[in-house]
Amino acid sequence: MSWRAVLLALAMLVVAAPPVAASELATVELRAASTALPLDGVTELRLRATLSTGRPADLGDADIAVTSSVPGMVNANLHGRTGTARAGTLGPGPTTLTVAVTLDGVTVTDELPMRVLPEPARPYRHAYHQTLTMKMFLADNQGRVSLTFEQALDVMRRVDNLTRGIPKIFYLVGWQYNGHDTGYPAWDVVNPNLKRPQDANALDSLRWLIAEARKYHTTVSFHINMLDASPQSPLWQTYLDSDVIARNADGSLRSYVWGYPISYTLEWNAGLTRKRIDTLFEMVDMRRIGTVHVDAFHQYVPGYGTEPISPYHGVTTDQEVETQKKIVRYWRDRGVDVTSEFTYSYRKDPLLGLQPMAWHFRNVNQMVIPPALHVGGDGGDPRFGTTMSGESIIRQDPVALPGFLDQFATTTLLWHYLNRLGRVSDVNGVVTFSDGTTSAVTDGRLVVRRGDFLLRDGNDVFVPAKWSRHKEIVAYSGAGYASRAWTLPPDWRDVRYVDVYRIGQEGSTFLTRQPADGSVTLSLPAGAAVSIVPAGH
Repeated sequence: MSWRAVLLALAMLVVAAPPVAASELATVELRAASTALPLDGVTELRLRATLSTGRPADLGDADIAVTSSVPGMVNANLHGRTGTARAGTLGPGPTTLTVAVTLDGVTVTDELPMRVLPEPARPYRHAYHQTLTMKMFLADNQGRVSLTFEQALDVMRRVDNLTRGIPKIFYLVGWQYNGHDTGYPAWDVVNPNLKRPQDANALDSLRWLIAEARKYHTTVSFHINMLDASPQSPLWQTYLDSDVIARNADGSLRSYVWGYPISYTLEWNAGLTRKRIDTLFEMVDMRRIGTVHVDAFHQYVPGYGTEPISPYHGVTTDQEVETQKKIVRYWRDRGVDVTSEFTYSYRKDPLLGLQPMAWHFRNVNQMVIPPALHVGGDGGDPRFGTTMSGESIIRQDPVALPGFLDQFATTTLLWHYLNRLGRVSDVNGVVTFSDGTTSAVTDGRLVVRRGDFLLRDGNDVFVPAKWSRHKEIVAYSGAGYASRAWTLPPDWRDVRYVDVYRIGQEGSTFLTRQPADGSVTLSLPAGAAVSIVPAGH
């Protein structure tokens, strides 16, 4: 065969061969190392993509976008085939991530169901749902002293007696500069008016108070502010020169009732946030303290609606929220929890999973948000238990502490007990807990019981002190009663005799020993509380 014939035969074969299929994007698959994330938790993402030929697709030039069916519930970032997803801090619940990959004009999608769990990504340093968290007012912004550090310790000692040694946190108000809300944004000077005469300086007195308070089951920490700046602060010019103070749209400084707000984002980017946090760690052992109260940690400045904190600088509210998260994570990295004033007020994002406690506990769905995740503070549904703040009582009369025992017995005592239980249902006004305990308002009275074991009947309470190392029940009556029988809880069935002590500021006073055959009989005057323990303890 001539070479011409060979070429002709080859040409005919090429013409007769079937066409090669076009190679285009055919499938994508989004996977996560974990599809159940704690709040603010992070997981790895992987993306698989194949062409119509079955070969892996090169995603170098692809346009990749990931969205969440519930905006903000989970935020994902993919760079080529790998990336991360971080749970938001809006609250627990389901969402679906949808990835859309566009390559050479062809778009293919995939969905990945995700769930955010009702728990923080990192355990809190303190169990706030089992801790009486309060503030103690030391000095106002005019320099008037309510309590020195030495006087504050004596209050803590007497409060510990009244509360039977329950774990406590006291955030000091007015501990810095010349008193409450002075010096901000600086935190580096301890109020000299609070020092003990025998100490060289107020910082030494503060360190003494922190150490001594531990003897009374009390953690001492600080009420601070990360939003406000004052022209009287030694840091005012630094913050002004760094251009981190909020400005109105026309460039003028923005002010509100408490001072001049700071942009969290601008301060963070300037390196000033970490600098003032680190200063506090240099003054005291914040890691051992493990908690701080950041007052007014707002995302919207009061009086300005939902405007961004600093319209002039173009920093969005979402950016400020993300910076708040960086701030809290920085505190957490250094071993400190951040509590604050609100959950939802003046906020777009409640920071659930990052903030364990709100001073004012409002509008929180307590069947969805468990107490170990987030608690108050004053407020909440009394059927789940409420707690006390203590600040106003102590400030009013730090000697007599009028009404303190009443508030503790009718709020925190039961709150602590119920917070240990799972919440099963809220039906027809009756909240049912995991051990069968029920709580409901009946004829205007809060009644909490577990079968025959009655824990609360109006302002008469009979509640186990579960924080105690030994068996103990605290009983209290608002109006008083005579010879009322109370059924003991099941784990007291082997107790044959009990000792009853009167609870007071200076400790407990023995009243009586009586037999216990599944119940005890008490007579209490109005406003009195007693501790009941197995005889001999």
